[in-house]
Amino acid sequence: MQFIDVRLKRPISQFVDHQSREHEISPEETVAELVALGFDTLLRERYERYQRGEISFGRLAHELGITTWELSHLLEDKGWAVHNLPSAV
Repeated sequence: MQFIDVRLKRPISQFVDHQSREHEISPEETVAELVALGFDTLLRERYERYQRGEISFGRLAHELGITTWELSHLLEDKGWAVHNLPSAV
């Protein structure tokens, strides 16, 4: 796990405070959840481009800042196809 000091501008800081109180978690946990959500959103968008053949597997890994090996495991953990070959019908 990595710790990062982040300065948040309004209204994001207000949102973090609200969410933290609402869910009775720390602001750090709230920010960690938001970052994870952002990563998942970015992963899904980039993965869809990969599935359409717009980017390569290596490019997808590069854009996520991980190795192709790590990407394979990440996709497998999500139950997503590692290849982008069309399915036989």
